[in-house]
Formats: sequence, structure tokens, C-alpha cells
Amino acid sequence: MAEPKSFRVFCAYRSPYPEPILFCKGEEVEVGQEFIDDPEWKDWVWCAGEHGIQAWVPKQYIEIRADKGVFIKDYNALELSVVVGETLRIHEIVNGFGMGEKKDGKRGWVPMKYLEPMEN
Repeated sequence: MAEPKSFRVFCAYRSPYPEPILFCKGEEVEVGQEFIDDPEWKDWVWCAGEHGIQAWVPKQYIEIRADKGVFIKDYNALELSVVVGETLRIHEIVNGFGMGEKKDGKRGWVPMKYLEPMEN
């Protein structure tokens, strides 16, 4: 995996999903609608798992078979709330979101369109 890069938040983001929602490799889910509200966030699908667990999931993380999907890797749907001026280390970018890490070690997804790269 590539070395994480530093980004600065230039537009605050409040997560609508601040609690961890975990799916494990091999877990089967029902696949619903695709996310279409923002053209910068393509290839996200709504998935419903056991015990009422539901979240937006990158298509790349599941193998879709009709209206069912099977996770091909573990996925944590936690999103981070961030404030202007905050610095994050981005470890992975998927479908317009980066897996960010705050200085306190907390990790979660943040929209890349609210971040600007910094010199590493």
C-alpha cells in the first residue's frame, strides 16, 4: 500500500453516519439502489445486512449477484466529521472518499472534495 498523504480540510463535513458499521469478507447482503445524488460519488450502493445493519458500500468491495452481494474484503462504513483547518492522513481513496486518520488516531471516510493536498 502507498504511503499515506497529508490533506487539509477546507470545508467542514458533518458525518451522517458517525457510528462504525462493519461488514466482513464473505458476508452476504441485500443490494439496493445506487447513490446518484452527487456525480463525484459514483459506484456506491446501499446494502442491508443481518440484524438491520445498512450502509453505503463501494461496489469494489462486493461481488454483486442480482440483488445480493458478497463482501470480497472487510469494510467499515464509519465516516469522520471534520472542521476547517484540520489535518488528515489519507490512506486510501475510493469513489470520492478518502480513508482519513486524525491526529488522535481516529479513522474514517471523508469526502475528498472537502480536502486539499499538503506537502508531505
